[in-house]
Amino acid sequence: MTLLVLFGVFGLTLYTGVPVAWAIAASTLAVILTGLVPLPPAWFAQQVFGGANSIHLAAIPLFLVAGGIMNSGGLTRRIIDLADDLLGWVRGGLGIVNVATCMVYGGITGSATADTGAVGSIMIPAMEKKGYPKDFSAAVTAAAGTLGIILPPSVVMIMYGVITDTSIGGLFAAGVIPGIMLGITFMLTAWWVGVKEGFPRSDTRPTFGSTVRHIWRALPALLMPLVVLGSMLGGFATATEAAFVAVVWAILVGGFVYRELTWASLWETCNETARMTGAIMIIMAVATPFSWILTVEQVPDWAASLLHNSGAGPVMMILLIILLLTFVGTWADLGPTIIILAPIVHPIGLEAGLQPYQLGLIFVISGGIGLFTPPVGTNIFVVCNVAKVGVSAVTRRLWPFFITSNICLLIVAFVPATTEWLPRVFGF
Repeated sequence: MTLLVLFGVFGLTLYTGVPVAWAIAASTLAVILTGLVPLPPAWFAQQVFGGANSIHLAAIPLFLVAGGIMNSGGLTRRIIDLADDLLGWVRGGLGIVNVATCMVYGGITGSATADTGAVGSIMIPAMEKKGYPKDFSAAVTAAAGTLGIILPPSVVMIMYGVITDTSIGGLFAAGVIPGIMLGITFMLTAWWVGVKEGFPRSDTRPTFGSTVRHIWRALPALLMPLVVLGSMLGGFATATEAAFVAVVWAILVGGFVYRELTWASLWETCNETARMTGAIMIIMAVATPFSWILTVEQVPDWAASLLHNSGAGPVMMILLIILLLTFVGTWADLGPTIIILAPIVHPIGLEAGLQPYQLGLIFVISGGIGLFTPPVGTNIFVVCNVAKVGVSAVTRRLWPFFITSNICLLIVAFVPATTEWLPRVFGF
């Protein structure tokens, strides 16, 4: 009865248009106020406070601020200029430049939406000006923008680590190889489409002088992810401390080296970060009592027992987990998906033989694929708004990226070394 009320109220409130955070809170309060869970309402308030009271969560707004400063301070544009100099001469080269920029930019922001919006606002008009179809420009940005949550640092990994008590530093290290693998795969896909359809390319090839000049101009921006990730993976700083380093570095480079960061743009970045952080923190806070009730009602144990008794072997269980996460990811945002499913799926995945970091990356990559998969792919709507192009046109262009990304997901699921080797190297 408790679970019927919990999920019934949750589904009903979502159906009527209530935001996810308040739907989670309403369903939790419903089982408390009806007496199905014999706890006072004050317990709910204590749990909500505890859910937001984590030093790890402080890294989220800091990484978002650092990414915003990168864009307004001129760091992103110089990275794009370097990538264009090196790769623009290849057929479909600006698509490859788009992916490369998302990889570097995503190595700071930790957010797929921020990565997609920031890079798309620069690259989509630039690609259109060079003669690329708008729907392809939007599609490659929507797919590559997901690298912001797969390559470290990652806001989603922080959320997953807090909920499942998995080392956040270990998750960051585990995301490096899959992130690079996905990035290279997206580049090859963009190149293949470019060759197949005869997309334009730059008339000039890079020279030693032009490459050195662009590297010199972009060097402060390129050093930023190396300093941030190096401090975390080297054990010199926690994720929160490294996020602070990212903010300071971005301010120094954007304000004093490039001299493009203004007080007005800094204020706008902080305002946008406050809005994004507020939405994330509210969900994290109300998820704590919701997850507690799921655990007390033994939902994870029940789900694991159901799969175990079904006779499904480890391989089939892993495929079912991937299918579930991918399906849910096409309909729900990644944050709520992790909050609701992580406590349930985490023990099932471990029983199926998945390693903790491997399972975390399966969650993140599956959710990332959902971000550019209709009908509710957030990245699709972001790029459509930037490119002023229809959803259906972009969706048709996304199929090659959808196929290749799922191949990478299966490699991560069945080759543990892709996620477990690097964390061991760094001692996680």
